[in-house]
Amino acid sequence: MSKFGYDDGMLTQVISATDNALGQMRQLNNSVSGVSGQLPAVNNSTSGMKLSRLLNDWSTDYNKIVAELENLKGKATGLLQTNRNVETETGGAAQ
Repeated sequence: MSKFGYDDGMLTQVISATDNALGQMRQLNNSVSGVSGQLPAVNNSTSGMKLSRLLNDWSTDYNKIVAELENLKGKATGLLQTNRNVETETGGAAQ
């Protein structure tokens, strides 16, 4: 266990989970983008304009979520490296 309370195994899981979540978010965004690209051609009514605004909200939210996931992954990666550096410098005594 590191001084921060997160061992290498837990941090590796966080990094892997954020990678998976980023991949899923990108796939979902591709689907949403495909629909939003077709929307003006198939639905130019009031409801279509409302849906278009909601898709713009999605785009904003998507970018925030991806940024936060990347931030989390970066912090977990940095902490994992810190743990490994401490273990190397202390010969594993920090466990």
